[in-house]
Amino acid sequence: MCTLDTRLWVDRYGPTNEDDLAVHKRKVQDVRHWLSEAFGNDPSGKLKKYRRILVLTGPAGTAKTATVRMLSDELGFDVLEWRNTMDERFSRSEGDWDGVEYEGLAEKFRTFLTRASTCRPIFVSQTQSSQTQSTQGSRTSQIPPSSSSSSTSASSSRRRVILLEDLPNILHPATQASFHLALDDFVATPDGGVSPLIIIISDAGLRGEDAEEGGARWRSRSKEAIDMRNVLPPHLHNSPYVTQISFNPIAPTYMRTALKSMLDRHFSSPSAVGTRPTKDVLELIVESSNGDIRSAINALQFACTADHGTHKPGAKGSKKGKGPSATVMLEAVTRREQSLALFHLLGKIMYNKRKGDPSGQSSSAKDVRREKEIDAGLKDPPPLPPHYKHHERRASRVDIETLYADTPIDASLLSLYIHQNYTQYCDTLDECEALMDSLSWVDSSGGESWHQANPYQFHLVALGTMHALPNPVPRRNQKSFKPAFFETLRQQHEAEDGVRDVQLWLQRQLGSWPVSSWGSRDVVLGSGSLWRAAERAGAFAEPIPSTHRRFSQLEFAHVRGGLVEIAQEGEAVPDEATPQRVDRPLAGADDSVTGNFLSDDDIEEW
Repeated sequence: MCTLDTRLWVDRYGPTNEDDLAVHKRKVQDVRHWLSEAFGNDPSGKLKKYRRILVLTGPAGTAKTATVRMLSDELGFDVLEWRNTMDERFSRSEGDWDGVEYEGLAEKFRTFLTRASTCRPIFVSQTQSSQTQSTQGSRTSQIPPSSSSSSTSASSSRRRVILLEDLPNILHPATQASFHLALDDFVATPDGGVSPLIIIISDAGLRGEDAEEGGARWRSRSKEAIDMRNVLPPHLHNSPYVTQISFNPIAPTYMRTALKSMLDRHFSSPSAVGTRPTKDVLELIVESSNGDIRSAINALQFACTADHGTHKPGAKGSKKGKGPSATVMLEAVTRREQSLALFHLLGKIMYNKRKGDPSGQSSSAKDVRREKEIDAGLKDPPPLPPHYKHHERRASRVDIETLYADTPIDASLLSLYIHQNYTQYCDTLDECEALMDSLSWVDSSGGESWHQANPYQFHLVALGTMHALPNPVPRRNQKSFKPAFFETLRQQHEAEDGVRDVQLWLQRQLGSWPVSSWGSRDVVLGSGSLWRAAERAGAFAEPIPSTHRRFSQLEFAHVRGGLVEIAQEGEAVPDEATPQRVDRPLAGADDSVTGNFLSDDDIEEW
C-alpha cells in the first residue's frame, strides 16, 4: 500500500545539484571556492588557516542553507548544525534537580563548538547517515557520501562543516559576550584539522513606524536587529579569518525556472497528488514571493493540493464560476507585508491617474472598460474659491487607503524613492518646487514630538506628490531607481567602523600614553595622510587596519550603469555591480542609462 508523503515540498524536492538552485552561479562558486580553500585545496596551501568563519547574509528564503546542503553532497563533507533547544529544566520538577549542576545554553554552545571543531566521531560508517541529538542542545546531521567525493573523504572520518543558523539570543548582553568569547576561542584554535564554521544571518529590519517615533528611541531600538555587526565581535569584522558573502533576493526568472522544474518533478510521479496550476497562478506566486523562494514553494504546494471550490461538470447545484478562484485564494494566503511590489507602488503614485484621463495606446478593451467603471464611481471634488483655483484637481483614481494598507514601506522610505525619481515625471521647475515643498513640509511637521505620525505622513506624502505632478503625466519611457541614499549610508557606516578600528589600534600602540586627544574628528580630518604613510612604511609591529582607507582615501568610483534600477516583474535582477576605481575622466558620461519603465499595463494589473 502506497503511503502518502505529507512532507512540505521544501523538504521533499530540495536541490540536488547546482542546476536546481535558483541562485546566481557566481554566489555558488564563491561559496564553493571558500570551502575548497578551507579544506586545503588551494594551490599554495596557505589560505586554509584563514578560512575559519564564513558568514552568509541576505534576506530570508534566498537559498543560503540550500546552497551549503547542495555543496555538502558535491564536495563530500558532513554538516554539523547547532540547534537551540528548550531548557529541559522546564520539563522537570524542581525536586529532580537537587544536587545537579546546571549548564546554561551559552555554556552548551561553547562546548558544542569546541567539540565539533576539533573532535572526530568514533563510530561512523562510510555509507550510513545518522542524525542524533547532542547533549549540548545541538543537532548533528551526517550527510551521506556522494559519488563525487574524493578517496580521502571516503574514510571513516569525513571532512565536516559546522553550520550555525539558529543563533542564540545574542541580543542579551551576557549571552552575546559568551557567544563572542566562543568565536574568539574558535578562531584562536591552532590549525590542525579544525572544521570551518558557516554562520547564516537573514536580514531583518525595524518597521518605519518605530523609526519615526523619535530619534533617541529609534537609535536604542535599532540594536534589536540581528546583523553581522552584533553577531561577530568587533575585532573580527575585518579579520582575515572572516569572509562574508551576501545573497540577493531570488530573481523572478530564476524562481520561475525553479518552480517549473519542481512541478515537473512532482507530477512525473504516478502517485502525485493535486492539479498542476495554470500559468497565471504560477506568475502570481512568483510576484507575491518578492524573492523568497521558500515562501514561493509553500504557496506552490498550496496551489496544487488545496481545494479551490471547483465543481465537477453536471454536478447538482453547480454553477459556472461558483467558488473562489485559485488566484483569489492565493492572494489571501500569500499576501504579506511585502505584497504590493514597490515597482507598482511608485507607478500608481508617479503616473498620477485621474478621472477622465485618456486611455493608453496599448490599453485593451477590457482595460478601457475598467477605467470607465472606476471613473463612474468617483465623486467630483467640490469647487474651490477663486484664489485657490490653481489647486483644483480632478478626482484621483488612486485609493490612498488601499494603497497604504498594501504598501511594503513606510512614509520616510517612500519619500526617499519619490525624491530619487520625481524629476522624470515633472514638466516644469514649478512642479518640481511644489513637490519638494510638500515633502519638506512633511519632514518638518511635528519633529520628534509628533508620535505615531506615520499614518498621516504616508497620506500626506502620496497626496502631496500627486497634487504637484502634472496630469496626465507625459510618457517618456521613465525609469525607476533605488535611492542612492542607501549606498551612501552603507559607506558612512563602513567609514565609522574604520575610524573605530584605527582608534583601537592607537590604544594598543600607545599603551599607557593618553589617547583621549585622538577623537573621531582628529582621526578623520587631521591624520589621513599619516595613516597612509604608516601603511606604506610598515613601521609598526602591528600593521594599521586596512579599514582606514574607507575615510583616508577618498577615491572617485562609479558603478556600471549608474543607479540601481528597480527590476520589473519577469526580468532578472542583475547581481550587484562592482565599484570601479576612476583614475581618469569617465568615458561615456553622456551615455544613456538603460532601465525598466513603469508600463501602464503592469500598474493597472495590481
